[in-house]
Amino acid sequence: MKRAVLIAPRKFKMEEVEKPIPKGNEVLIQVKCCGICGSDIHSYEGKHPFVKPPIVLGHEFAGVVADIGNEVERFEIGDKVTVEPNLPCGNCYNCRHGKPNICSKLKVIGNIGYNGAFAEYISVPAEKVVKLPEGFSFEQGAFVEPTAVGVHAVRKAGQRIGDKVLILGAGPIGLLLLQVAKCAGAAHVVITDLFEWKLEIARKLGADLIFSPNRGDLVEFIETWMKKEAIDLIYDCVANEKTLNQAISIARRGTKIIIVGVPTEKICVDLSLVQDGEISLEGSLMYTHDDFLTALEPIREGKIEISSLITHRFRFEEIEDAFNLAVASDSAGKRLKIMIMF
Repeated sequence: MKRAVLIAPRKFKMEEVEKPIPKGNEVLIQVKCCGICGSDIHSYEGKHPFVKPPIVLGHEFAGVVADIGNEVERFEIGDKVTVEPNLPCGNCYNCRHGKPNICSKLKVIGNIGYNGAFAEYISVPAEKVVKLPEGFSFEQGAFVEPTAVGVHAVRKAGQRIGDKVLILGAGPIGLLLLQVAKCAGAAHVVITDLFEWKLEIARKLGADLIFSPNRGDLVEFIETWMKKEAIDLIYDCVANEKTLNQAISIARRGTKIIIVGVPTEKICVDLSLVQDGEISLEGSLMYTHDDFLTALEPIREGKIEISSLITHRFRFEEIEDAFNLAVASDSAGKRLKIMIMF
């Protein structure tokens, strides 16, 4: 089989290796499609704080069961499946207290300590394999993982029915989070992005107000159209110095800011505003198993729309071209989710 190994920043090597043989408790999956995640892009550029080559990336994927270990009973060859890629140890403090997503020894398929799905086949623990509902497409299956990121962020935030929320960043995660927040009962969602066409997609997906910083000052916009006190909750899906400080400036006293994006550098913030206003800054990492299963339902019901989020599809053999597009500055305003098709 073929697999694409990231051997150095911005450098893949296509390798021919033996197809894995699943162990007793494993399932062998023939990969059908795999999305390029923002964390994959950080890894490709050498900017991810925890991912180092050589590694096979890819954790947003779906495929078909090709073989099963002799201890596996829940699956049959031919089943359409997706995979929850986080692999907690099960024994550390956080695992024992219901927070396996922040396991102290966490491995993540295609990310940390476990080769991923930019390969024709991948063998994974059966407990992490999730059968797709009848009628699910492979691309919908690949979107369960990033949707679960939004589900976890909303749950972590303690979002309430009727809340008015602000989302910074209308990339794939921001647009999925927009839809999840609406499903969870948000009364009003404001979303920002530099690119107007992404904001128009956000409007079609249910955003009540859209704003590009190119139009002016976000803080003034919020105060004019919403009043500062109206925002109950802020999600930062960009997580750079500018967006986080914007969030702090906009937040009313006592507001919670959920950091969903992956920072690629150290960020300087005005902690005096955080302390004085009792503003909560909370990180949101991945999801739990329950979040992952929860993400299936709104996709199945059509409440989470994914087709408008896919802007490009590449064949597996074109993976380096796909990643080069993903990092090219001149295409930033033209891309959302890039899918690798097998």
